[in-house]
Amino acid sequence: MLATLLNYMDRQVLPQIGTELKDQYGLDDARYGRVAGHFAQAFALGSIVFGFIADRLGVRVLYPFVLIGWSAAGLATPLMKDPAFTSQFEAPEEPGSGPYYWLLLCRTVLGFFEAGHWPCALLTARQILTAKDRPLGNGLLQSGASLGAILVPLYVMMVRNLGGGWQIAFWTIGGAGLLWVPIWLFSVRRGDLDVSAEPVLAKSAMPFNPMSFLTNYAALFAIVLGISVSWQFIREWLPKYLKESLGYTPDEADWLVPAYYISAEIGCFLAGVLVRSLVGRGWGVHPARVVGYAIFALVTGAAAAAPFVHRDASAALIILAGAGILALHPYYYAFAQELPERHMAFLSGWLAALGWFIVGEVQKAMGDHIKATGHYDIGFVIAGLAPFLGLIALIVLWKPRAESR
Repeated sequence: MLATLLNYMDRQVLPQIGTELKDQYGLDDARYGRVAGHFAQAFALGSIVFGFIADRLGVRVLYPFVLIGWSAAGLATPLMKDPAFTSQFEAPEEPGSGPYYWLLLCRTVLGFFEAGHWPCALLTARQILTAKDRPLGNGLLQSGASLGAILVPLYVMMVRNLGGGWQIAFWTIGGAGLLWVPIWLFSVRRGDLDVSAEPVLAKSAMPFNPMSFLTNYAALFAIVLGISVSWQFIREWLPKYLKESLGYTPDEADWLVPAYYISAEIGCFLAGVLVRSLVGRGWGVHPARVVGYAIFALVTGAAAAAPFVHRDASAALIILAGAGILALHPYYYAFAQELPERHMAFLSGWLAALGWFIVGEVQKAMGDHIKATGHYDIGFVIAGLAPFLGLIALIVLWKPRAESR
């Protein structure tokens, strides 16, 4: 959870100050969309690379390696403030573009290394949780994302009101990430997370069924694509939407963004509680997960109506949608943890890669659209409806394992 928190704090600093950097460094909406797109596509590549490595080498050493990598990218980002440095990255045909291209490079590196967090986290959670506990455990893991995103706007507002520059947030959050490494190495000893250390999985192993694997994998792709497009669009564009489209002041936006992530935190926790409650009433694990997914997909749909109501109602609907979107993540992780154990990180890495590659193209297209029209409407409609793609695939394609029925 702490690693997830740090992952999202490094990720969220830029969206929170994107409007402020717009005028200082020529970061218009099209460029901002390309930065977000490069982050997403680097995340896609990192998902494959680190998923492959995690399955073969384990997570004890890999986890701190990727965390050092993304912290270093965050620490390097403020160099965009130094004209003497960024002039080396300037395109001759684009005077003054050096800061933009340095930011593009830093966010690309950040995306690549941040991708390594998820195979490490999912492998760790799978080894220490049983099937019925995984939605709640994954919810606690994922809650670090919303907690980090809650803290960043408040921290940025505090720094701004104390007269500090935007670069302080990058330096301090990147530095805090490095402090996580010794905590992990002290807490997790060699052999703690070996596959053989989990007797539950050894007892529940099933013969490999190629057809079930293919249909489940297709369902997982639909799920991860829907929730990724939804979550990542709002994560990246919400602060700009609040300030530039709805007209909220920076301080007001810095309170509304945490409200969105507090709602997400609550939804993420309730997702696991709901499954445990239904299982306790005699439901099978899989039906409980499907019902939970359907409920929170409906909640996410509130985002689709947000652009068509007045300002405060729009913000309220987006805040409500946050509870739905993040709640869907622990369900996805629980389904992904039913992939073949020996290759789970690599297989889930490919799923993440495919989803993030498409997210990258969506972010670039939305940047061009917003620059051209000034409107975010289509983005929020897509964000509200995209998770239903996963719900349909889950109902039609998914074949549950015996211990989840």
